[in-house]
Amino acid sequence: MELKEKKISSEEIYKGKIIDVYRDKVLCPNGKESYREYIKHCRASCIIAKLPNGKFLMEKQYRYPYDEVIYEFPAGKCDKDEDPVITARRELEEETGYLAKKIEYIGEIYPSCAYTDEIIYIYYASELTKTHQHWDDNERVEVFELSMEEILELARKGELKDAKSVCALTYYFSRGLNN
Repeated sequence: MELKEKKISSEEIYKGKIIDVYRDKVLCPNGKESYREYIKHCRASCIIAKLPNGKFLMEKQYRYPYDEVIYEFPAGKCDKDEDPVITARRELEEETGYLAKKIEYIGEIYPSCAYTDEIIYIYYASELTKTHQHWDDNERVEVFELSMEEILELARKGELKDAKSVCALTYYFSRGLNN
């Protein structure tokens, strides 16, 4: 069964700093025409970082669309044509003040495939050494250390809502990194 749609035309609705909005006309597999509205978004990296003491780096950050301070693992957007592993290393140091001697790719996610082409690459970082934070001008985060049990308790209580962080946990356990 054919599932793929064919783009007939594309119209850029909005061009922003980190997102562009499009409305495309498509031909559906059943032969009918329809429209798809979607957001083109830059790629990003998320890092589940384990400290030498066995705890993990977590952040609290205000997220405007939800008007809420949320828990999440360190993360950030890729610069144009930047390798996501470079993004992961840079964002980890900028946001938390730690450098990772070891960093490994453990997966990638499509955070909301119905309306954006965003891809977030997930990394596991270890053998961390303390340096210093250097946030972007418009960025403020609270960084803290939590045990894996404390992180899982946040998830059980419904307080860990950030999709990339929940997915990072899934990759962490499914790759056997908790052993």
